[in-house]
Amino acid sequence: MTSLKKGDKGTEVRELQVALQSKGFDVGTVDGAVGTKTEVALKEFQKQLGVTADGVLGSWVASKLLTKTSVGKIITITAGHNNKDPGAVNGKVTEANVVTDMRNIVAKKLRALGHTVRTDGEGDDNKTLSEAVKLISGSVIAVEFHLNAAASKSAGGVEALSASKHKKVSQDICLGISKVLGNKTRGNEGGWKPENSGQHSRLAFVSNGGIILETFFVSNDSELAKYNANKDKVCDAIVEAIVKNI
Repeated sequence: MTSLKKGDKGTEVRELQVALQSKGFDVGTVDGAVGTKTEVALKEFQKQLGVTADGVLGSWVASKLLTKTSVGKIITITAGHNNKDPGAVNGKVTEANVVTDMRNIVAKKLRALGHTVRTDGEGDDNKTLSEAVKLISGSVIAVEFHLNAAASKSAGGVEALSASKHKKVSQDICLGISKVLGNKTRGNEGGWKPENSGQHSRLAFVSNGGIILETFFVSNDSELAKYNANKDKVCDAIVEAIVKNI
């Protein structure tokens, strides 16, 4: 990581902000730009280390700050459904195409931050569920993207299904998406639901240690439009929540 100071922008700044945030410092919005709050947070961290609090991130301070990031840790990102199964459909929009694109964007962003990422395909390729499940083993976090759908066009919101050990990261992902799209977190626990909730019982990806993310309702025209307009921000929110929890 290069030296970073107030006014700098980019993916390295975003990693800095997430790392500071994960240690309890207030950086404001994780926006990839070193503003006043990020500078103040960095100075506070430097004070903790007993070094000059100049608000400039050098290599030694970076090595202390970024020890929580994922050297040797694997993040798995997969897309629900596959090339032969479109999933939920709204006109010409298919769940499979949307979540495959989302997988590619999130994986690219995580890799740009230096993380090791497994995926169930690249580009338009999307493997079967049985192949995706095999990728979970050895991962610190494994997330499979889906879209919800309902007969009612007004149904909406974001939710994530997982075992209780992944409740916090599931809630953080849901909250981040909710803030971007302005949709609700479903249920009574910040969008998190256990594997055995309702119709979702015995989901293979969850029972093998993964998280199933129902990002929004593709059947809800408003949520679909908001996602299309804010796709990159949604993916940033997912990345931020994952990195914060590894």
